[in-house]
Amino acid sequence: MLLEYLAEEGKLALLDVDPGLVIWTFITFTIVLFLLWKFAWGPILKALDERAGHIHAEIDRAEKLRADAEERLQEYMSKLNGLKEEGQQIIAEGRDDAEKLKNEILEKARQEAEGLKTRALREVELARDSALEEIHKQVAELSIEVAGRILERTLQTQDHEKLVRETIQEIGAR
Repeated sequence: MLLEYLAEEGKLALLDVDPGLVIWTFITFTIVLFLLWKFAWGPILKALDERAGHIHAEIDRAEKLRADAEERLQEYMSKLNGLKEEGQQIIAEGRDDAEKLKNEILEKARQEAEGLKTRALREVELARDSALEEIHKQVAELSIEVAGRILERTLQTQDHEKLVRETIQEIGAR
């Protein structure tokens, strides 16, 4: 509304050109442009260039750190795989050692059992031989005793039967 009022009064015409105003506006614009170019744009551009350089440096540093981190990750993964393989190898060696120890223990046990069996058989054989020797001695003694009795008496059939019975009873008593 204010614009309409001023336009009716003749004081404001939007399309009217004032040559003095245009020249002074152009001179002022040129001076401001020169001052900005001389004093403001240099430092602003310098600050923007520094900031851009700083940002590029940070990006380069971040990429270098990322590459370094990836390299370390690869090293750690390689070491981890190596340690896994070493652990599996140690486990396999432990199993082999346990198997060897088990076989050695079983072999020793088998040898000891064989030795005990051999000793037991030897002892049984010695006991049998000793028992047979004792039986031979007793048979010989009894034979000598029977022969002595036979020689002392003249044998009759009844005496012979009685002598055999007495001898069997003596053997049973011993």
